[in-house]
Amino acid sequence: MKHLFISPERILLQRYKYERGFRVAGFLLLIVACLQLPLGVFGFFLGSQFREQAVMQSRNRIRAADLQKQNTTVHDVRQKLAQIRQWEPILRSRIPSGAILSAIQKGIPSDVVLDSIVIETANYQAVPVNGGTYRVPQDYRLSLQAVAKANSVGAIERFKDNLRRILPPGSELLRTAPLDKRADGLVLTEIQYSIKPTGNYLSLGLTKIAGPDSL
Repeated sequence: MKHLFISPERILLQRYKYERGFRVAGFLLLIVACLQLPLGVFGFFLGSQFREQAVMQSRNRIRAADLQKQNTTVHDVRQKLAQIRQWEPILRSRIPSGAILSAIQKGIPSDVVLDSIVIETANYQAVPVNGGTYRVPQDYRLSLQAVAKANSVGAIERFKDNLRRILPPGSELLRTAPLDKRADGLVLTEIQYSIKPTGNYLSLGLTKIAGPDSL
């Protein structure tokens, strides 16, 4: 009795063949099925992009946390460096007094006796530092009292020529004046110079060091 029954596939085939509405519905169904493939590919692409962005954001958060931790670690170091930079103009305005004294000692002629050396500061400038201000001298005054030995003609002038070559560039001779006669009959001469803290002290015998690393 199998021949008395019609299979569902044959029924659908007959309806698709003779019923127009059924054919339209089948055609639409085929179109929808065909659209599933590009939609699926597009959805897969969007999902892949979303996963990549999520991984990137996670890495950025981890990196930001590491940077924040490092910034906290070097915070104290930055504060100390900032304090050092505040003292930079103060240290730059200092002259090497010890090197000046040593150079003067080497430049004294054998027929000149140095009686006294005085180094004074003048023309102060207030520089703000942590906790207040610091008075930085803009001018140094070097006062020498020397006496030439008996029968030494031009000894003081030779001493002044030596000082002109020894003292830092920009040094200015302010005055040369005789003082009172000493008990031995020799006359003291006062020589006074103005020295600017220019940072160029090669004439004193100091060696220039390499430039500091940037911080």
